[in-house]
Amino acid sequence: MNSVFSTKEFRKIELETIKQKNLSETDLMYQAGYMLTKDFLSRLQPNVFDEIVIISNSGNNGGDALVMFKELKTRGYKVKIFFIGQPEKASTAYKHYYQEISLKLDDNELLKTPNFDGAKYIIDGIFGIGLKRDIKGKYCELIKIINDSQSIVYSIDLPSGIHPDSGKAMNVAVKADYTGVLGYYKTGNLLSKAQDYHGEIRLLDIGLISKDANIYLVELDDIDIKEKRNFDTHKYNFGNIAFVGSSKLPGAINMSALSALRNGSGLASVYYDEEIVRFYPDLLYKSLDKNEDFSKYDVVVFGPGVNEKNSLYLNLLNKIIENNKVVVDALSIEMIDQRKDLKNVIITPHLGELSRLLKIDKNLILDAPIFHLRALAKKGLTIILKGATSIVQYQDNTYLLQSRNPGLAKAGTGDVLAGLIGSFYHKTNQLEACLKAFKIHALASYQAREKYSETGFLASDLIEEIGKVKR
Repeated sequence: MNSVFSTKEFRKIELETIKQKNLSETDLMYQAGYMLTKDFLSRLQPNVFDEIVIISNSGNNGGDALVMFKELKTRGYKVKIFFIGQPEKASTAYKHYYQEISLKLDDNELLKTPNFDGAKYIIDGIFGIGLKRDIKGKYCELIKIINDSQSIVYSIDLPSGIHPDSGKAMNVAVKADYTGVLGYYKTGNLLSKAQDYHGEIRLLDIGLISKDANIYLVELDDIDIKEKRNFDTHKYNFGNIAFVGSSKLPGAINMSALSALRNGSGLASVYYDEEIVRFYPDLLYKSLDKNEDFSKYDVVVFGPGVNEKNSLYLNLLNKIIENNKVVVDALSIEMIDQRKDLKNVIITPHLGELSRLLKIDKNLILDAPIFHLRALAKKGLTIILKGATSIVQYQDNTYLLQSRNPGLAKAGTGDVLAGLIGSFYHKTNQLEACLKAFKIHALASYQAREKYSETGFLASDLIEEIGKVKR
């Protein structure tokens, strides 16, 4: 797992590194620019005759770009530079490299206007982690020119225009093909629109000190899903799970339950509020009754397909919460009595459901999703907020996960995930249940994509692939 920091935390790490290692800001800027240059050359492998244009604003991001210009020129590459901003107001480190470079520039190396025709590569050093407001004016026009060009774009630390904490595009943002991230991931490298703008991303070691984090990027390889079973065993060893859904939208709860069975659960019982619709012979079907005793189940998955708040669901859910491990999905998330002890409850909202639960506008949540999830987790809940980057909030720690498969933006895929979480939850804690389920879900989606295409696979196709993932 890689540590992830806010920009405020990252700046502190930079300052502590400078102090502990007895460096100057100029030294640290050189280390950043040098590692960026190595990354640019190793991943893009430019020819010495290819034209490379570097755009340098007067912040530290632009200072890293200056070092890249110096390093690439030293290596014999055909480099041009375009300055934007106010060098006289820049940091001491920036001024050091600006003065060193500007004195040696010839007319062929300095661009007076943002005309990048003929450039095979553009290195984006416009904005770094200091960006806090929407981009307008000349900067907006410059980014549009970059995005309209045919050049391959490499961004320093994060694409200019992406908010360094939220990952939102601030009116306009550079669409990079490659991004070299300095030292540690910032939340803006990973949240919201980040994946649509960063291109191929790589973390670069620039010699920063080690620091404890409470936000982590979890790669699929970090999650262990191996399972070894004894021969002398029976179905009750692997989870007796109840699934509470609705007869009006029965597909959702059935896919959730079948996903748990495919993942290895021993038994899965589906409860409906009205007449029983039987989908699969492998599932047990029962009528929902207000007096039903759910304490016999290891886990209850409550809510897939439920689209109404009635007294039966409301009272039953909050009774179940008192005695069971529970995974709550969809509209039922809003029915949870937050005055109860919720330490055994996992909720699986998407952004719209979280917005309704918190009664906060979706855009405000996107500005600071981790802040809002942590406030909710103080009630005891474990939350997995589903999205391009899913966020698991477990106690005081935050875990970021990426499936990198937009084909999952389809009805029913969340129901499958809820079933997988329930399947793991009977034998592990909330965090492990969410992480393991996410990995199975992602790997199954890759196999479904391979078989049916990214846009062509269905949620039900994931279920068919679940059993193959753990071979």
